[in-house]
Amino acid sequence: MNVIQATLRIVSNLFGVVAMLFLAFLMFGITADVIMRGLTGDPLSGVFEMSELSLVMVVFMGAMWAQRDRAHIRVNILSQRLSGRAHRAIMAFGWGCGALALLMLAWPATQEAVYSVSIREFRWGYTQIPIWWTKVGLALGLWFAAIQMICHAAFALVQDESDDHQPIAEA
Repeated sequence: MNVIQATLRIVSNLFGVVAMLFLAFLMFGITADVIMRGLTGDPLSGVFEMSELSLVMVVFMGAMWAQRDRAHIRVNILSQRLSGRAHRAIMAFGWGCGALALLMLAWPATQEAVYSVSIREFRWGYTQIPIWWTKVGLALGLWFAAIQMICHAAFALVQDESDDHQPIAEA
């Protein structure tokens, strides 16, 4: 169990770093674009298009990282009133439903990513930007977040998980 948790932590950290790099691009790229528009009246070529793709990467690469720290919105009205076996069962059910939802999105996203890579898909904007790599990142983010939730469901059956989980960054 510790090996699985360590592996998930490594993968989520890697995906989190990728998400942060795209977030940094959003901050610095858009700032540079605004400054350039103010000085010259013309935008920086490709910043708008890359910003759209960066938003996708921030969300789907950062999903595992946010989940690991329980940063997603959770409603725990029922689960915080339960304890013992009932609490473990409801937590496992919740994680399992989340995993199922992600798997239902991951499969078609993977099919679309495979097709996109096969045709080297790009989009036209002010400049031509390849988007196939973003679709691959989206599919990977969904698959790994689903795997993480499956593991959380299994772990919830074995040991009780507090609803007042303290994020790893503060632990």
